[in-house]
Amino acid sequence: MEKILITGANGMLGGKIIRQIMETTDFDVVAVAASKDKIEAMSEREAIGENDRIHFLSNEAFLSGEITEALSGIGGAVHLAFSRRIRPASDIAASIDFSERVFHRFTEIGAERVINLSTQAVYGNVNGMRKETMDPAPESIYAMAKYATERIFELCMKTASIQNYTSLRLDLVVQSQNLLPDLCRQAKVGIIQLRGGKQRYSFIDADDAALAVVSMLKRRDRWERIYNVGWNQRQYTLLEIAEMIAEVAERIGYGRPVIRLDKQDIALCYGMDSSKFMEFTGWNPSVDLTEMIMKIMQREG
Repeated sequence: MEKILITGANGMLGGKIIRQIMETTDFDVVAVAASKDKIEAMSEREAIGENDRIHFLSNEAFLSGEITEALSGIGGAVHLAFSRRIRPASDIAASIDFSERVFHRFTEIGAERVINLSTQAVYGNVNGMRKETMDPAPESIYAMAKYATERIFELCMKTASIQNYTSLRLDLVVQSQNLLPDLCRQAKVGIIQLRGGKQRYSFIDADDAALAVVSMLKRRDRWERIYNVGWNQRQYTLLEIAEMIAEVAERIGYGRPVIRLDKQDIALCYGMDSSKFMEFTGWNPSVDLTEMIMKIMQREG
């Protein structure tokens, strides 16, 4: 049975990827995390339960250099473990070092298909849709660290002559952002306060992102080195988002909130051209923004 190894397996996206693997493939999973308790908590959170296809491996055991039975038959590997963007710069720097060790281990255990999860932030503040052909222009410590990790990843894979590897640059994952939850909380108390209004956003739901990763793992023909993954060329202004939240709030019984707008000229634009990835894998996102808002409103109800 082919195994997929996942670092950061206990995280929000790691759990959703594992659940999708369990439900849609016959792969086994080697779940790498700091402790087995975290994997058990993830399994409970994702309603996976006990499953003999999921094998826990600690970070220390994975990085030890030994090739154990758990590491035999690894066909694919996904690197998710990385500091969050809000963490101190020292934590973000440590994540680069950790990632380099992980990539070397991927080559040592003979993984044939390797995915590094990256971010749209490496493009910087682009006025328009982000395309894979654009030059990176990271504007934050976190974005620069993710781009540096992409470069280290490519060097490690090339040196080891791995054929199929890619960095997936992910759109804003709604569950890891504060914007929509904050606006939804405001809607529940009756007033949504906005500053600007013309900023443009694009989001992807974590379940769709997980399906994208699994769809990539299933492909065995030649991969490109970079793919954008998100809602393909779909954006909403901040004001449009607030109006959608107001409609959902009214629909589920909170009443329609007042939207107060402090008009300012704020240049901010998120948006991904994901057509190359969609054509290659056949994947399409299915959770639209209204559904994302609904899930947030119901979760925090």
